[in-house]
Amino acid sequence: MSECLVYQLKLGRSVVGRLDSDKPAAIRLSGQNILEEHCFFDNENGAVTIQAPANSITFLNGKRIVPNQAHKLHSGFRIILGEHHVFRFNNPEEVRKQRDRQKLLSPAMEEGEGEPSGNASPATRPESPVESAVDVDWNYAKREAALHLAGLDPNKMPDDQLDTLYEKITKVKTLRGRRFENGSRPESSASYSQLDDMWSEAGRPVQNSVTFTDDTSVADNQNSVVNDDGASNATASAQIREMQEQLETQRVEFENRLSAIDDGQGREAEDLKVEKEHMELQLIVVQAQMKRLLEMRGRGKIDDDFVAFEPAIYTAKQLRLIRKVLDKWRAHRAFSMAETVLSNAVTVKEANIISKELGKDVTYNFTIAAGGSLAAPSSSLDSIASLDEFGDVADPVLASATQPSVGIKVVDRVNNAIYVWSLDRLIQQLQKMRNLTTFIDRPQVSQHFSTAQPFYDSPAPVYSFIGNSLISLAPLARKLSATSTVPIFCRYTSEAIGSCRVDIKVANVIAPIKRGYGSNASTRASSPISNNLQPGSKVSCIMTVDQVKGLGSNDFASVHIQVRLASLTGPSVHNRDVYASPTVDLVTSGSSELKFRRTFQLAVTSKVLMHMREGYAPIEFFAALQPTYLERMERWDEMRDQRNVLTKPPPSRTLSANSATSTQGMRRSENDFVVEQTHDVVAWLSVCELSAEGKYAPVPVISAGHLDPGSFSLHQGLQRKLQLTLSSNSGKQLPWIAVTKLKLGNIRLLDAKGRTHESESRELVEVKIHKQQNVEFKPDGTGTLTIEAPWDSSAHESPLLNRTTASGQRILLQVQWWVDIDTCLDPVQFSMDTAVTMRARDAGGPSRFASIFSSNKHLSKSSAIFTLKMTPPLTRSAKDLWRLDTSEKYVRGEESLIGWKPRGISVVEDYERLVATERRSADVQAIKVILAANPPSSYSGGKSHDMLTKESLELWKKKFGHKGR
Repeated sequence: MSECLVYQLKLGRSVVGRLDSDKPAAIRLSGQNILEEHCFFDNENGAVTIQAPANSITFLNGKRIVPNQAHKLHSGFRIILGEHHVFRFNNPEEVRKQRDRQKLLSPAMEEGEGEPSGNASPATRPESPVESAVDVDWNYAKREAALHLAGLDPNKMPDDQLDTLYEKITKVKTLRGRRFENGSRPESSASYSQLDDMWSEAGRPVQNSVTFTDDTSVADNQNSVVNDDGASNATASAQIREMQEQLETQRVEFENRLSAIDDGQGREAEDLKVEKEHMELQLIVVQAQMKRLLEMRGRGKIDDDFVAFEPAIYTAKQLRLIRKVLDKWRAHRAFSMAETVLSNAVTVKEANIISKELGKDVTYNFTIAAGGSLAAPSSSLDSIASLDEFGDVADPVLASATQPSVGIKVVDRVNNAIYVWSLDRLIQQLQKMRNLTTFIDRPQVSQHFSTAQPFYDSPAPVYSFIGNSLISLAPLARKLSATSTVPIFCRYTSEAIGSCRVDIKVANVIAPIKRGYGSNASTRASSPISNNLQPGSKVSCIMTVDQVKGLGSNDFASVHIQVRLASLTGPSVHNRDVYASPTVDLVTSGSSELKFRRTFQLAVTSKVLMHMREGYAPIEFFAALQPTYLERMERWDEMRDQRNVLTKPPPSRTLSANSATSTQGMRRSENDFVVEQTHDVVAWLSVCELSAEGKYAPVPVISAGHLDPGSFSLHQGLQRKLQLTLSSNSGKQLPWIAVTKLKLGNIRLLDAKGRTHESESRELVEVKIHKQQNVEFKPDGTGTLTIEAPWDSSAHESPLLNRTTASGQRILLQVQWWVDIDTCLDPVQFSMDTAVTMRARDAGGPSRFASIFSSNKHLSKSSAIFTLKMTPPLTRSAKDLWRLDTSEKYVRGEESLIGWKPRGISVVEDYERLVATERRSADVQAIKVILAANPPSSYSGGKSHDMLTKESLELWKKKFGHKGR
């Protein structure tokens, strides 16, 4: 109802219907509870009536209209269609008459010292009071309907309800008076919508009715209806207050029910306790939201990321089901990683065989790459040396991982380094290794291959990641300085290799600025949690890491510490700043000389504050490795699996000597019996721009040769859309349904020398796909899937797409899409890189005549070929994991490994144990700091010492988390 959309009602009947309906309608709406023939307006002889069928949800001035009965409309009437469409009816003729009446009453008002025009006779005044567009808004119309549905008529309300209503109105008006006593009330509509009370109509400012004119009316016999689908900030305030009152009522009700239950009804009493605790938790969250909203009002600014909290009250049975589902989900990640380890064991085995045959001093084994800031840890000192700017070093799969995933630990004895590859990169490198073995005896061919490139990182990192310490940020969120001694855990062995002291001192905290309109300081009592950081504040803290122990010169030549800024702020802040300590040579100095000291200034947003309350910050350790450390890492992997073998029960003594000494052959992997489906998919991508004729035309793709996929020639400032066509020769054997998601991003610059330069616009932005997708399976056995999607390049916020591209350069974009296939559990992901060049808006197209004398080709679209392999799942539970084990699968040349096998599911078990151990250690240190800052007070309750001891023991006996931890 902020006049963002106007519908003109012409003479005759105007039907309101659904947007996707085939029936004719003058006004089409979308959303819930909108019927194909929802209602209709009749405009006859200057009078407009509304009529709706029996099953239509239509409200007029807060009351649901009587079905199949005409209701006459007047200017200012509020109409709600469905649940989300609120309209205000406006009749220009009535407004014109009211304006003339206002002019006639103006002299009388001057003589009567400002008597309001609202005293007009009932015969000429509409049934609903005519108010300004600010007053008659979404919140007022929805509140009006809610009051009528609840039966709250102020004229019929009891005295106690009227007293409660009056107290709320008085309280809000008092707060307004304090807020604006030193300054005038702001005149903007946004200020009114934020500060008006949800219960008070008299408290709203009444403006002159002359301002209530409809400038969008075009004729005397035409009327307009105005729509507003958005809610103001005051709506969020009203929702939170209503939710708080609802939760408080339900909490009191459950407390009364709980107190009335006998001790014999244990099951019902226990369920009610669980539900009451859940309800109290929801109430605490709503109160925190309410407090945050009041603080935002005090500042005079509503945060952009504020979302009204909608409480969900679950029964005890539902809560038990939710916990069970969460436990299953947590265990599923470990289960899927175990599947990956077992099914790819033969790949790791083959890579080690080839490296040994070719005399490469390198080994590969499984490890778990943590997500987030520890997904692909690299030393900032290597980054300064520009070692990570080349494609051979960068691993985008690991760098973009947000959750733990299976990685490959590369023990590089040639360069004395350890680093991690993604499983996808190992598969790519393995194909290059196979090419070397194929042409190793053909010098005329093998001389064109790099014999070291597939096996190592080139150049290899000087400093390898050896471990990290983990600290909790909970004390920092409470403005507490903390000093603790934390262990240094190795990510490869899941064991502590040393310790260090971490000191975080809060130097300064700048409270959020309250931008009230001349308001005084708040007179409310301080909150018991006022010592916590608040959104909008700024904190300066000094981090010191020293007293490092356990790192010796036998394993490490030199070592340094580094801290990422993103580990303190969380993933919401896109910042890749890394701060490193000076390098300490352990051969000439001890590890005690290693120190790190840095002052951080953090801007605390709501998301950063949430990360500080619940998150952890890793402190990374990097070192130049000694050969003894590499040998110890290899021996540890072998011993770790041997320990699993030794823990198995011994064989029965009744077996013969020959059978006791022989190794029992493991059952063959059922991967050998599975038929894998392979499909070839061709993707055609074209970009269309809006031409002067108002139609979309494909832009040309300029290709420099047969191996060049080409570059789209785009113009600045034009609307574009993408057209993606997938084609397969499998027909209905590949039963794709639709493309579920399409993303573009990871923008890079390709210069004239073929070098790739990264940019800040790495995020993949989702593009909205048109609902109409064309799926066709032709009689010749082919299948196609075509989609279209509008593309706004400004959403990437990349200067490369905003300016013209220099000659010889291209802009690379990554395109990802997900296809829903009927025979697959999850959508299949495709990814390809495409190139574009930006030209001026008035630049002409490439000349086809000039292309005759050049090697460039002009195409209309770019293409990519994919090979899709689909394998049926073999595991449904942990008991079936053995079906995926490929470590016993024979590979030519495995005799050279002398019985060596890659690690199994123990690598996943070690990672789970590591995460639980280091987080538990960090939590213990944080709780010590918090408890020391808040000493316990003397107990003043009525419970006896024995009862308190019993309750404490019961609390300690409780188990939290899912089974196995």
